[in-house]
Amino acid sequence: MRPDWLVWSNPLAVWWSFLIVVSAGNLALLLHLHSRYRRNGTPRAASAPGLEPLFLLCAAYVIGCAFRSILPRADVQRICLFDTWLSSVFVGRSVATVAEMCFIIQWAIVLHALARATRADSAGNIAKAIVPVVAAAEACSWYAVITTNYLGNVLENSLWTPLLC
Repeated sequence: MRPDWLVWSNPLAVWWSFLIVVSAGNLALLLHLHSRYRRNGTPRAASAPGLEPLFLLCAAYVIGCAFRSILPRADVQRICLFDTWLSSVFVGRSVATVAEMCFIIQWAIVLHALARATRADSAGNIAKAIVPVVAAAEACSWYAVITTNYLGNVLENSLWTPLLC
Protein backbone atom coordinates (compact mmCIF):
# COMPACT_ATOMS: atom_id res chain seq x y z
CA MET A 1 0.00 0.00 0.00
CA ARG A 2 1.30 3.44 -0.97
CA PRO A 3 1.56 6.15 1.71
CA ASP A 4 -0.89 9.05 1.27
CA TRP A 5 1.89 11.59 0.75
CA LEU A 6 3.44 9.65 -2.15
CA VAL A 7 1.53 11.34 -4.99
CA TRP A 8 3.08 13.43 -7.76
CA SER A 9 1.12 16.51 -6.74
CA ASN A 10 2.99 16.53 -3.42
CA PRO A 11 6.34 18.41 -3.60
CA LEU A 12 7.75 16.07 -0.92
CA ALA A 13 7.20 13.06 -3.19
CA VAL A 14 8.87 14.85 -6.10
CA TRP A 15 11.84 15.84 -3.91
CA TRP A 16 12.24 12.30 -2.51
CA SER A 17 11.96 10.79 -6.01
CA PHE A 18 14.69 13.14 -7.19
CA LEU A 19 16.92 12.01 -4.31
CA ILE A 20 16.32 8.37 -5.27
CA VAL A 21 17.11 8.99 -8.96
CA VAL A 22 20.34 10.85 -8.18
CA SER A 23 21.40 8.15 -5.71
CA ALA A 24 20.68 5.41 -8.24
CA GLY A 25 22.74 7.30 -10.82
CA ASN A 26 25.64 7.68 -8.38
CA LEU A 27 25.53 3.99 -7.48
CA ALA A 28 25.41 3.01 -11.17
CA LEU A 29 28.40 5.26 -11.91
CA LEU A 30 30.29 3.74 -8.96
CA LEU A 31 29.62 0.21 -10.23
CA HIS A 32 30.61 1.24 -13.76
CA LEU A 33 33.90 2.71 -12.54
CA HIS A 34 34.57 -0.38 -10.45
CA SER A 35 33.99 -2.75 -13.37
CA ARG A 36 36.09 -0.57 -15.66
CA TYR A 37 38.92 -0.47 -13.12
CA ARG A 38 38.81 -4.27 -12.73
CA ARG A 39 38.51 -4.92 -16.47
CA ASN A 40 41.40 -2.61 -17.31
CA GLY A 41 43.84 -5.27 -16.17
CA THR A 42 46.48 -2.76 -15.11
CA PRO A 43 49.05 -4.51 -12.91
CA ARG A 44 48.91 -3.38 -9.28
CA ALA A 45 52.46 -2.03 -9.32
CA ALA A 46 51.79 0.09 -12.41
CA SER A 47 48.48 1.50 -11.20
CA ALA A 48 48.22 4.82 -9.42
CA PRO A 49 49.29 4.53 -5.79
CA GLY A 50 46.38 4.51 -3.39
CA LEU A 51 43.74 4.06 -6.08
CA GLU A 52 42.05 1.14 -4.35
CA PRO A 53 41.73 2.89 -0.96
CA LEU A 54 40.34 5.94 -2.76
CA PHE A 55 37.76 3.76 -4.47
CA LEU A 56 36.73 2.16 -1.16
CA LEU A 57 36.41 5.57 0.47
CA CYS A 58 34.36 6.74 -2.51
CA ALA A 59 32.12 3.67 -2.26
CA ALA A 60 31.50 4.28 1.44
CA TYR A 61 30.60 7.90 0.72
CA VAL A 62 28.28 7.11 -2.20
CA ILE A 63 26.53 4.30 -0.31
CA GLY A 64 26.18 6.48 2.78
CA CYS A 65 24.65 9.29 0.73
CA ALA A 66 22.29 6.85 -1.00
CA PHE A 67 21.19 5.50 2.38
CA ARG A 68 20.49 9.02 3.60
CA SER A 69 18.56 9.78 0.41
CA ILE A 70 16.36 6.71 0.72
CA LEU A 71 15.65 7.39 4.39
CA PRO A 72 15.94 11.17 4.75
CA ARG A 73 15.69 12.70 8.18
CA ALA A 74 16.41 15.84 10.14
CA ASP A 75 18.28 14.51 13.15
CA VAL A 76 18.18 17.47 15.53
CA GLN A 77 14.48 18.07 14.88
CA ARG A 78 13.77 14.32 15.20
CA ILE A 79 11.86 14.27 11.90
CA CYS A 80 12.04 11.33 9.50
CA LEU A 81 10.20 10.41 6.33
CA PHE A 82 9.81 6.75 7.30
CA ASP A 83 9.38 5.54 10.87
CA THR A 84 11.81 2.62 10.96
CA TRP A 85 14.73 1.70 13.19
CA LEU A 86 17.01 2.57 10.27
CA SER A 87 15.71 6.13 10.51
CA SER A 88 16.83 6.44 14.11
CA VAL A 89 19.03 9.39 15.02
CA PHE A 90 21.89 7.09 16.03
CA VAL A 91 21.89 5.13 12.76
CA GLY A 92 21.46 8.22 10.59
CA ARG A 93 24.18 10.23 12.28
CA SER A 94 26.53 7.22 12.31
CA VAL A 95 26.11 6.68 8.57
CA ALA A 96 26.59 10.40 7.94
CA THR A 97 29.73 10.51 10.09
CA VAL A 98 31.32 7.56 8.29
CA ALA A 99 30.41 8.98 4.86
CA GLU A 100 31.67 12.48 5.64
CA MET A 101 34.93 11.20 7.13
CA CYS A 102 35.50 9.01 4.05
CA PHE A 103 34.87 12.06 1.85
CA ILE A 104 37.41 14.23 3.64
CA ILE A 105 40.00 11.46 3.86
CA GLN A 106 39.79 11.22 0.05
CA TRP A 107 40.48 14.95 -0.15
CA ALA A 108 43.43 14.62 2.20
CA ILE A 109 44.97 11.75 0.22
CA VAL A 110 44.63 13.53 -3.12
CA LEU A 111 45.79 16.89 -1.76
CA HIS A 112 48.78 15.23 -0.10
CA ALA A 113 49.75 13.52 -3.38
CA LEU A 114 49.40 16.82 -5.29
CA ALA A 115 51.42 18.65 -2.65
CA ARG A 116 54.18 16.07 -2.87
CA ALA A 117 54.21 16.12 -6.68
CA THR A 118 54.39 19.92 -6.81
CA ARG A 119 56.48 20.34 -3.64
CA ALA A 120 53.85 22.69 -2.24
CA ASP A 121 54.38 22.79 1.52
CA SER A 122 51.23 24.81 2.22
CA ALA A 123 49.05 22.27 0.41
CA GLY A 124 50.77 19.50 2.37
CA ASN A 125 50.01 21.29 5.63
CA ILE A 126 46.37 21.70 4.62
CA ALA A 127 46.21 18.00 3.73
CA LYS A 128 47.40 17.16 7.24
CA ALA A 129 44.92 19.55 8.90
CA ILE A 130 41.62 18.85 7.13
CA VAL A 131 40.89 15.43 8.63
CA PRO A 132 41.18 16.62 12.27
CA VAL A 133 39.12 19.73 11.44
CA VAL A 134 36.31 17.62 9.98
CA ALA A 135 36.55 15.18 12.90
CA ALA A 136 35.93 18.17 15.17
CA ALA A 137 33.02 19.21 12.95
CA GLU A 138 31.55 15.71 13.29
CA ALA A 139 31.87 15.94 17.07
CA CYS A 140 29.93 19.22 16.95
CA SER A 141 27.27 17.54 14.83
CA TRP A 142 26.96 14.72 17.35
CA TYR A 143 26.68 17.34 20.11
CA ALA A 144 23.78 18.95 18.23
CA VAL A 145 22.05 15.63 17.69
CA ILE A 146 22.44 14.46 21.29
CA THR A 147 21.46 17.76 22.94
CA THR A 148 19.10 19.10 20.20
CA ASN A 149 21.07 22.36 20.51
CA TYR A 150 21.58 24.04 17.13
CA LEU A 151 24.83 25.60 18.31
CA GLY A 152 26.49 22.30 17.43
CA ASN A 153 25.26 22.64 13.84
CA VAL A 154 26.54 26.23 13.71
CA LEU A 155 29.98 25.09 14.84
CA GLU A 156 29.96 22.13 12.45
CA ASN A 157 29.13 24.30 9.46
CA SER A 158 31.65 26.92 10.55
CA LEU A 159 34.36 24.26 10.48
CA TRP A 160 33.27 22.83 7.11
CA THR A 161 32.80 26.19 5.34
CA PRO A 162 36.48 27.17 4.88
CA LEU A 163 37.16 23.73 3.42
CA LEU A 164 34.43 24.06 0.82
CA CYS A 165 35.25 27.58 -0.31
